[in-house]
Amino acid sequence: MLINNMSAGTSGFDESRFEKGLSLYEVVRIFNMKPIFLQDNVLRLSNSIKKSNIDLDVRTLNISGKLSRLIELEQMKEGNIKYVLHFTNGQMDEYVYRIPHTYPTEKEYAEGVDTVSLRAVRTDPQIKYINNELRTRANFLMHKQGAYETVLIDREGWVTEGSRSNLFLVKNGQFYTAPDTLVLPGTSRKRILGICKEARWPVVEEAVSYEALGEYESAFLTGTSPLILPVRRLDHFVFNVQEPHLRKLMKRYFDRIENIF
Repeated sequence: MLINNMSAGTSGFDESRFEKGLSLYEVVRIFNMKPIFLQDNVLRLSNSIKKSNIDLDVRTLNISGKLSRLIELEQMKEGNIKYVLHFTNGQMDEYVYRIPHTYPTEKEYAEGVDTVSLRAVRTDPQIKYINNELRTRANFLMHKQGAYETVLIDREGWVTEGSRSNLFLVKNGQFYTAPDTLVLPGTSRKRILGICKEARWPVVEEAVSYEALGEYESAFLTGTSPLILPVRRLDHFVFNVQEPHLRKLMKRYFDRIENIF
């Protein structure tokens, strides 16, 4: 497929061009002028391409080189870069640009954040694509409620994931998260599952009903910007942000990042 255009830009980039067609994308976090866990993003993008029935080998895109070029041009020490493959009218365009980012504060890591539920379903959750309708609804609700994130509840009342993150719950020393079939497989989620496997901490991959949230002691979000962030409240459900198993997991996660970078 023809690459018609490769555009690099800054945080002022206009995303309205993605309202038509299919836009597969990844957001990569930059730390000390280097992408964090880029291989995980490339692997997920490759999976999105395959599940979208597009004949394209992700290795031909040289994503690492394009990100490195933008990082060097902007002398970008920290932040987020968005890489988009936009398909429309039999044509493919590439876009690489810096996007605004908001990382949790030390206070938010210590005291947790508030979230609010949103009755919505992510169509084809295994494919990471720009969903303007969902993003608009989520952003409106977060702004209205003063929440850090929206947590999606499907038609059957199952808690699935955040609009831009994955969600974990903790009960009786076990970690719970919705199965891969119901969520976008986040790169931070993947690392959390890996840490739990190495430490032999039990993980139950099953959906939890919204009504049962009060049975869980703790909750946290994972994602490119939050990394691993305690949830203080989801609607009227209140969680313990100092739950020992959560704090132990957070320490291992951040220790791993510091050791690598």
